[in-house]
Amino acid sequence: MLTFSDLDIKAKVRKDLNEDVDHIAFLPFGDLKQSVRDDIAFFKKSPLVLDVPITGYIYDVKTGKIEKVDA
Repeated sequence: MLTFSDLDIKAKVRKDLNEDVDHIAFLPFGDLKQSVRDDIAFFKKSPLVLDVPITGYIYDVKTGKIEKVDA
């Protein structure tokens, strides 16, 4: 989802599957680390997990390596 815009994804689904997905927001992101930081911040504010340590990681599918992201 790093290299595609919402419009790109919708066009590909329309072309490949002949389906109308204009009503779906695919929510792509451009900065993976910032996206993980935002997710960490979101969960840390949640009253449902106040006592749970929250951490974030990025998994690189090409190398198989995991990188911890600091909030």
